[in-house]
Amino acid sequence: MNTAFQGQKTSKGRIEACLAAKRARSQLVGDAGSPVTYAWDQDAACLLMDYSRLLGSESLHAVSDWASGFLTLHCNNSQLEEGSVTDLGLPFGSYADGAFRQWFATIPRAMTEPLAQLPGRRYALARLAQRSQVVRDLIISNVNLCYLLHRFATAHGYPEQAFAELAARKQVDILREMGLPPHKRVVKLIRKIAMAEIDTFAFSRLLRVLGDETLCNALVHEQRLTRRLFLVLARYPWVAGRPLQRLLCEATDRSRREWVEDNIRMGGEEAVRTMQQFDQISQLCRLHDRLVAAQMRQESWRLRRFDANGKVVPYPPAPFADTQSIQAIKTPDALQAETEEMAHCVSSYSERIYNGRYAVYKVLAPERLTLGLKIHDGRVLFDQLRGVANQTPSQQAQAAVEQWFRDCLEGSRQARPGQASQK
Repeated sequence: MNTAFQGQKTSKGRIEACLAAKRARSQLVGDAGSPVTYAWDQDAACLLMDYSRLLGSESLHAVSDWASGFLTLHCNNSQLEEGSVTDLGLPFGSYADGAFRQWFATIPRAMTEPLAQLPGRRYALARLAQRSQVVRDLIISNVNLCYLLHRFATAHGYPEQAFAELAARKQVDILREMGLPPHKRVVKLIRKIAMAEIDTFAFSRLLRVLGDETLCNALVHEQRLTRRLFLVLARYPWVAGRPLQRLLCEATDRSRREWVEDNIRMGGEEAVRTMQQFDQISQLCRLHDRLVAAQMRQESWRLRRFDANGKVVPYPPAPFADTQSIQAIKTPDALQAETEEMAHCVSSYSERIYNGRYAVYKVLAPERLTLGLKIHDGRVLFDQLRGVANQTPSQQAQAAVEQWFRDCLEGSRQARPGQASQK
């Protein structure tokens, strides 16, 4: 009989006996206020977890130590079944419970230290590392690459053996398999990723940036690749390696990004070429002011679309009906008049309004403001609310307009069940 299989079978027998002995909930003594109770069984070398208090019915779990390969068993209402350590929601690293710490200490520090830098999949990779030397080696050498490879392999349905075979390749060959530029400089870039920051939203942006060889070349001197960096470069790849990249990554609010967006919308490619040379935020602001001034001077006919008979095409209907104090802007001429009166760039949204992706409202009370709403896949989203020259509205006005917006959403939900808009 295979030695590893025999050892696992022995471990399973010990854990089954341990679960049988501990089924009485009173035998797992823990914090009375905690919904989950842990216990460490030295003889069976396993961690016991009682979720019964949390779930309201018997739910006892056991997971063996590292040496036994994290063998996991569940006892739910007297039914015993095998499971996976990744299903247990266990913390990773320092944790107050002493029983958990005893179990976690069985995992070699050479594994826990690099795996702790990841945002997830840590026990899944630890289990694979326990079963494969090449996976252990990749984790120690480049844990970020191992994480990317595991996500790739999972998405493509690769079995464990295929994952281990990929992990055994040279790192540039792993990149090639994943469709990334197969260069050593990309391997080095991946080591610099602050992977713990990378959530699901940022992950697709990360892959987009790493898949662009030009962007990778521009990043070779970066010391740390952050979530914010990937979000910025995925949206504005033309700032890569330029001072504006740093300025946008350091931004703590939306203003810098809004200036960039407004400048692109008003000035197009010429504005992009100009901004590529910027190394100060004040330059962004001054360009924005110049372009707004040009928008205010332009003839309103530039915003119009015409039908086959030469008549001006009105904007699509706004999502919400007018009130006495909040009224939709329905024509390009009215939009241009709003720009001139409010001294901001709202006229640059004309194409988006025509395309049904935006709506603009004139707010008359409690103070004079302009409201912009995004429209995407049938959803209406509160985008921005600005006063004259983009001034921030008062708290009272902000609250009043947001309440109007919520009331409109609620009315939309009641009128069209199943097609609710949302903020």
